[in-house]
Amino acid sequence: SAGTFVSYMLVSAFTLMFVILWVPETKGRTLEEIQWSFR
Repeated sequence: SAGTFVSYMLVSAFTLMFVILWVPETKGRTLEEIQWSFR
């Protein structure tokens, strides 16, 4: 139904914005640098 699709769309949009705004870029970084950034 349409309600299920809207719910899925809202959760997906929230997740995408969370990843874009809060998850740091890790490309080209060592594991130690990544671990340090989360402390």
